[in-house]
Amino acid sequence: MTNPGRWVSSLLLLMLSVMLAMVPQAHAEVTAENPAAGTAAIFPYQPSAKYAASVNYTLKANGVSIPVIQAFNDYDYAHFSMSEGPVTYELTILNTDKVHEYSISPKKLGITASKVEGRTITFTTQQDEYLIVMMNNRTTKLVIAADPAETDVPAAAGNGIFNVTAAPYNVTGTGGTGGVAQRTAALQQAINDAGNYGTAQGNGTQGIVYVPSGTYYIGNLVLKSNTALYMAPGATFVGTGRTADYTEHWFKDSMGRPATWWISTAFNSTNIKLYGRGTIDGNGKVLHDDKSTNNKGMINNLVVPIATSDFKMDGIVIRESAAWAVMPVRSNDLKFTNLKMFNSLGMGENDGIDVVESQDVEVCHSIGIALDDPYSTKAWKEDTDIASGKVPWPGSPEPVSDVLFEDSISWTKCYGYKIGQGVMQNQENITFRDGVVYKAAVGFAVHHKYGTGSVSNVKFENMDIEDISGKNDDNSAWMTMFTVNSSGNGAGPVTGVTVKNITVRDAGESFAKIKGLEGAEITDLTFENVYMPGSSMPATTLQEMNFTDRAYYSGVTIKPVQNPEPQPRNNLALGKAAAVSANDSTVETAPLAFDGNLSTRAGTKRGVDPGWIQVDLGGLRTLNEVQLFWEAAYGKSYQIQVSGDAANWTPVYSTTSGQGGWETITFNPVQARYVRMYGTERATQYGYSLWEFEVYGPE
Repeated sequence: MTNPGRWVSSLLLLMLSVMLAMVPQAHAEVTAENPAAGTAAIFPYQPSAKYAASVNYTLKANGVSIPVIQAFNDYDYAHFSMSEGPVTYELTILNTDKVHEYSISPKKLGITASKVEGRTITFTTQQDEYLIVMMNNRTTKLVIAADPAETDVPAAAGNGIFNVTAAPYNVTGTGGTGGVAQRTAALQQAINDAGNYGTAQGNGTQGIVYVPSGTYYIGNLVLKSNTALYMAPGATFVGTGRTADYTEHWFKDSMGRPATWWISTAFNSTNIKLYGRGTIDGNGKVLHDDKSTNNKGMINNLVVPIATSDFKMDGIVIRESAAWAVMPVRSNDLKFTNLKMFNSLGMGENDGIDVVESQDVEVCHSIGIALDDPYSTKAWKEDTDIASGKVPWPGSPEPVSDVLFEDSISWTKCYGYKIGQGVMQNQENITFRDGVVYKAAVGFAVHHKYGTGSVSNVKFENMDIEDISGKNDDNSAWMTMFTVNSSGNGAGPVTGVTVKNITVRDAGESFAKIKGLEGAEITDLTFENVYMPGSSMPATTLQEMNFTDRAYYSGVTIKPVQNPEPQPRNNLALGKAAAVSANDSTVETAPLAFDGNLSTRAGTKRGVDPGWIQVDLGGLRTLNEVQLFWEAAYGKSYQIQVSGDAANWTPVYSTTSGQGGWETITFNPVQARYVRMYGTERATQYGYSLWEFEVYGPE
């Protein structure tokens, strides 16, 4: 006879197993450590076995250990979710004796450690936040990505659920690049089946593709109408790094490489969702460097919603693309939330999210890290390489309109937030709000470089600029607005730009620009409550905001107070005879540093010390100030020297720590006819290069 006690126990165990299977995975992974009353519950995620643990940091949140992933040279990251309520972090730096210094960004949150003890700092946030922490000035920072707890976790099985690890798909997530074609085909079949189910049900129903935790090396996938693809915590799609595994969709001329849309939408699709707490890892560097097929490698756009509508993406980690990571194209009604874009700061053309020729787009609560622009909008011509590849973009070119970027952090070596470069079609009603520039060459910009379309009704609101360093081309500034006739076919206007409630903690190494062109002016500009570094009062002039390079603009309003712009001073060097030690060009460049044009420059011969640039004032003058507007090739060690005969020189200023950018140098009044910058140590491999060299006397 069957033991009734064992039968009851087995039944109870079966019921418990079923109940646990129905519990969302994120909640099932909570550790046994319970948070104190009134604090957030913590849901840590076990990362893919592909990822190594950080050798720099360990982290706890409300006492729960959070895995820290070793990512790139510049940062590691920790990803988890939490319920509402405060969370207290204990962050420990490894391989050192103790914490000597730290900083926590966004700085606007005002987060400071409640305790610093040994190698650990303790600090608290009141809700889920994306944070960047620097400790002991270590090159590798820590990114803490705390997401809100999931509220829409589907069941792993049931009606309308297509679990990729179950029959008939039988996909395994054990890692490894073998069987990629079969695995990809099975995943695509699950997507097709889910779409067919959703379409058959009607009324906006979506069939759900369920991807459990695991590591899946896959090829291209195409999302279909009425499909939701859910990636459970720990579910990781990984690129194989092999060109042969991917479809060439277009060819990037500037990089000489084919490009693929790794995960895209079907043309003319609708009602698609990509969500969860999983990771889409492009393995971009390996793919970029792969020479096995075409001896050139390949680049990848990771998620491409193209010719689609009603598309939503939530909670996914986007990692290591070799091209623009997320690229909505000719689509409308799109929403991206809790988006984490973790790219390398050492690989170019790897933008975060580029909204291309699309309308009604929201990007809310995100962090973007990339060498190239993490957040931008663009519009191209049909014959542009990106739009006219082996798989051309469907339809006709479209404008960009009604786009919102809100509550985001940008870390880049280029532009933090940008409209352009492509403005082949009009761009209008674009808002950047509550954004933080952690590091960038330019904080935010309208960069109208290609096309004759107009840019109108743009808002930059509640932006915080923490660090402007390095240069992109010749720009290193908290903001720039400029138009360029790059193709020679004309340019377009910029009108109606509002810059409101801005905290500029770092203005940059160079001057800001408002620089239109004849026939493509920049007009109707409003600046309201712009706080420049070190000032407790809003700026009242463009000069106070560092907008030194200005041309073809009009209609400037500054609030709450607008003062007249300072009258131009008498630049004693303007238009005067000049010379350089040795030109860096086959033509004479010396006069270009004294022509009043910040777009032309004088430079000394590459790689040669010393090097000098000098001006003849035409007679003895009383001098007490020099302003140097450096190009990217600046002087680290140099002197300002004066002379009455161009033979005997006297230094009036000397430095061994030149910063480049815009340097204002004052000294006791002297009389001289000749003035020169005499460089003894270059900051770069090039020579000494100046946009402008201005000389002033006492007013």
